[in-house]
Amino acid sequence: MFVLCSTTRAVSFKAISSCLPQIALGQIPKPPAPQVEPSEPVTRTLSEEEARGVLESDWLFQADNEPTARHISNEIFWARQLATRIVENSAAPDLKEELAELARLENETDRPIRDIYLAVRSLKRRIVLSNPVVDFSKVLFIDNPYPQGSEWKHQARHRDGMMAVPGGRLLILDGLSPGGKLRKLSPEKPGSFWRPDLSFDAKKVLFCYKGHDEKSFHLYEINVDGSGFKQLTFGDYDDLDPIYLPDGHIIFSSTRANTYIRCMPYTYCYVLARCDSDGKNVYLISRNNETDWLPTLLNDGRVCYSRWEYHDKALWRIQSLWAVNQDGTNVVTFWGNQSVWPDHLAEPRPIPGSQRVMFTGLAHHNWFDGSVGIIDPQKGVNFPHGLTKVTADVAWPECGEPPQDPHESSRYHASGKYTAYKSPYPLSEEDFLVSARRDKKFRLYLMDVYGNRELIYEGGHNIWYAMPVKPRYKPPVQTDRVVWPGTGKERKKLESGILYSPDVYQGVPDLPRGKAKYLRVIQMDNRTYSTWKRDGRFSGPVVSILQDDGVKRILGTVPIRPDGSVSFKVPPGRTLHFQLLDKHYRALQTMRSFSGVMPGEVRGCLGCHEQHSTTPINKRGIALRQAPVELTPPPWGVDESIGYERFVQPVLDKYCGECHQGGGKGRKKLDLTLRPGPGVFKEPYPTLVGPARFSRVDGYGEGIAGALLAENYDKSDPASYVTLRPMKYLSYTSKLIEIAMSGKHNNVKVDPLSLRKLIAWVDTNCPFRGEEEIRALPDPDFEGIEQLPIRPRVRTAPIIERP
Repeated sequence: MFVLCSTTRAVSFKAISSCLPQIALGQIPKPPAPQVEPSEPVTRTLSEEEARGVLESDWLFQADNEPTARHISNEIFWARQLATRIVENSAAPDLKEELAELARLENETDRPIRDIYLAVRSLKRRIVLSNPVVDFSKVLFIDNPYPQGSEWKHQARHRDGMMAVPGGRLLILDGLSPGGKLRKLSPEKPGSFWRPDLSFDAKKVLFCYKGHDEKSFHLYEINVDGSGFKQLTFGDYDDLDPIYLPDGHIIFSSTRANTYIRCMPYTYCYVLARCDSDGKNVYLISRNNETDWLPTLLNDGRVCYSRWEYHDKALWRIQSLWAVNQDGTNVVTFWGNQSVWPDHLAEPRPIPGSQRVMFTGLAHHNWFDGSVGIIDPQKGVNFPHGLTKVTADVAWPECGEPPQDPHESSRYHASGKYTAYKSPYPLSEEDFLVSARRDKKFRLYLMDVYGNRELIYEGGHNIWYAMPVKPRYKPPVQTDRVVWPGTGKERKKLESGILYSPDVYQGVPDLPRGKAKYLRVIQMDNRTYSTWKRDGRFSGPVVSILQDDGVKRILGTVPIRPDGSVSFKVPPGRTLHFQLLDKHYRALQTMRSFSGVMPGEVRGCLGCHEQHSTTPINKRGIALRQAPVELTPPPWGVDESIGYERFVQPVLDKYCGECHQGGGKGRKKLDLTLRPGPGVFKEPYPTLVGPARFSRVDGYGEGIAGALLAENYDKSDPASYVTLRPMKYLSYTSKLIEIAMSGKHNNVKVDPLSLRKLIAWVDTNCPFRGEEEIRALPDPDFEGIEQLPIRPRVRTAPIIERP
């Protein structure tokens, strides 16, 4: 095992911004090639006449371009409601003049309907902008083109630097109007941007940018007045969506983990990272095997972000909100880790002075479809509890209609046919900035939860990630609890963390007390390898026929005390999940999510529960009164990963071959001979797994392994995402394990070590390949591979420590 940073040779090439073709099974894609000439819109301030034309065009759009007396009546009614709400604020201006003018326009009949409607909208705009929460005149945002290419809309793919299209701008608008003074902060040469951040004193801007002739996004900082431009990060990896931390550090997403999406081997994966204010001392603080998106500070000082996972469950619908401390410790679910609706919770922003969070509900396969919602975690952490939809005119995309869809306000009205909403920035419990799409283009609006909206700016491309340019609330600095190992030559050995639970039975009343004897710790290796093509369903190289799995290895077990308590040491930076075992090491209950620790972190949980990583109850257990124990490794050691041909086939050959191989009498019923099978999978692996496979194949009957159904669910079926009940699956109910341990089948009773290996294989959900099989594959090589930002590898793929 070895550690690498970015060692890929730097290659100068233009605009890695094109697409990869739709990739068929086994097809080698061509690497990206320049397709877009580097250019950007002219940055200029509109004339008063031009700005008025843009406003009137938008007002008319909101009236379906044919204003009627009904539109006038509705807008007057909504304007009065709005004025009533605004004047309840002690800082509100006197709106008597505006209300009187509304009354006059309500009775006017001398002018054409269109003119009266526009006059009402102009007056309503004055009321909207008089709202005391609109206490700023400048807005920071990006004006950026869509990425391009095959699957360019995909939630994980759209942000990769190789998909970027030049022509973006980082802008400040002075004046909340299409006619406001527009000033470009960056770039000097054409490029692309994603979400920027403003310092707490509103003097600096932190942003990510990729020049058209560069390979990747890097982090930059600039003063609001345009001075002090500096680059913070370098290299071939993408660094994205940075935010300032109260103690001066920066958190962002990065591809520095060198991982690839398990179901998209031609897509780089970005996870949470942290660095100093100058970009030095970069640490990977996430243990995710998939992507982390858009970290943001909550009012209590924690960092909220989107996390994608499909840990022994379907990959389609778990892109939920999580929270983590500023130092990467205490990762906990914030909302939705067992929810189908909305599909993907993204772009979270805390509501000022509130525990609630505004977010965009996006689509798994289209980042640019979305509807705005609000989460109140005090009312629940899974659908439908704590969730309301703000933009009631647009459905949660892709995931289908939920059985109930509570809205933030029963008074919400739609004006115009908007097709999507994105990147909301709440100003209060009721008011927010938001990007809304019409005519395939996102424009910036000031909006409220009742549906009133006023255009702020229309750009050359799409206006996203707007935030007021004003000093903002600075959340508290959190105590750093990590034993940082250092970077570069100063790096030291990682210090172990400690995990504990006062009672592993908490949350599983249907598991009899005393039944669980051990807790097993399983690691999923980081997928730093890629063939850059698919060799089994979506993966490349594929690990399992069941799902797009990762390589798994058992780190060890710890004894469960009579009162259900455990306390043990684990290596930091690893993707871990846990199982409760009976005396035969069979899984009684399994965790279908993942956890882990930072170096030196001490954290606990409530046992096998539906609210992952909930703070443990205040209870002292036997294990907690003693020193944490070391993991007891499995008999085969921790260096060997789980794989079918090494763990299962030798046992079948030894104990079952006489009857089920060669000329044995049982071969016709069940052939256990190792032989070619579908695709890269060898028989009898597919037969043993049976119908739990994602792709059903005619001729395959019921499997006897006891594999957990991970993918054979409808994408809108919440049953595939909830916590399964104990003693209902895997080795505890496996026919294969029953035969192996009972001695009732032809008097066959498998030896203890072989039985442990069979059980381990079933309980890790029947992987076909392990690291040993993966590393035996050659590195991919195809025309143009050197043009890729990071060269994909398999045999020589790096192993990168986190943090």
